[in-house]
Amino acid sequence: MTGCPPARTGVWGQSPQLSIDVSSKDLKVCIMDHEGATLKSLTVENNLHGSNFLRSQIIALADQYSCQDIQIGMESTSVYSWHPAMFLHEDEALKKRQTKVYTINAKLIRKFKEAYTDLDKTDDIDAWIIADRLRFGRLPLTMIMQEQYIALQRLTRMRYHITHNLVREKQYFLNNLFFKCSAFTSEVDSSVFGNAIMELFLEQFSIEEISSMDISSLAEFLREKGKNRFPDPEQVAKSIQNAARSSYRLSKCVEDSIDILLATSIETIRSLKAQIKQLDKAIEKLLDGIPNTLKTIPGIGLVYSAGKLAEIGDINRFKDQASLAKYYLAQAPIRNF
Repeated sequence: MTGCPPARTGVWGQSPQLSIDVSSKDLKVCIMDHEGATLKSLTVENNLHGSNFLRSQIIALADQYSCQDIQIGMESTSVYSWHPAMFLHEDEALKKRQTKVYTINAKLIRKFKEAYTDLDKTDDIDAWIIADRLRFGRLPLTMIMQEQYIALQRLTRMRYHITHNLVREKQYFLNNLFFKCSAFTSEVDSSVFGNAIMELFLEQFSIEEISSMDISSLAEFLREKGKNRFPDPEQVAKSIQNAARSSYRLSKCVEDSIDILLATSIETIRSLKAQIKQLDKAIEKLLDGIPNTLKTIPGIGLVYSAGKLAEIGDINRFKDQASLAKYYLAQAPIRNF
């Protein structure tokens, strides 16, 4: 068969299927009855006006066929499906008609579509396939969660994103540090990313200047910038000076450029760390309002427990441990967004 089956008049039955193929611009909708007949196909914009129009169409058809409940399905497509899914899930008029909204893992739809070997690849067909999948039943657990879990999820995913940026920036800093002072990481027994060491590089001393610097002056600089956290600043100062003396020399042109890169990385690293602290405060505030016992487990702290809760949502949505594990594993491809 090719193309979406034509719309026809039919009896909607007790469980009509409404499927949506979501893109950033529009929602392609296929409405199907329990026998597989396509009652209506339409396309609306993926915005508030389009969703309001779609809602009115759903209600009109529900009243026309006197249906008792409505099932709405769409693929989970990152941010594009979130707004229409939440809109249809929260709408009071649809709630009165016992509407259930399912956001389905794209892999499940793709596997189901393999049974239809001669379908064209069009958005209308994709919407029809989703509707047919709903008609077969045994539906996956809906991903729609309470707003506090959604808010927590956005915060934890942003923290994950920034943390990865921080790791990459630190690696980039170390690469440029090797140009500046090739023996630093092997000679200096102190964290490169401590405040005192970073302040040293922000001063943009040349390798020659560090090599000839008075040890007591360098130790005092480290003591001041490190807020007296070095147990033996003189020893650290000596190791820094030894590293400078053992390192390759650069031309002034190259060293000046590397100094700018190091300073830029330092500012970026500090900014990312500040953003992570701000997110941690917001995460902690939200987490305090969600009943859970994860934080009481040894080894599970604020960030890890928040990440778990953000992806799982209300634990009461799951009938047993197996359904929880299956859901969590199925969400693995999109958790890192």
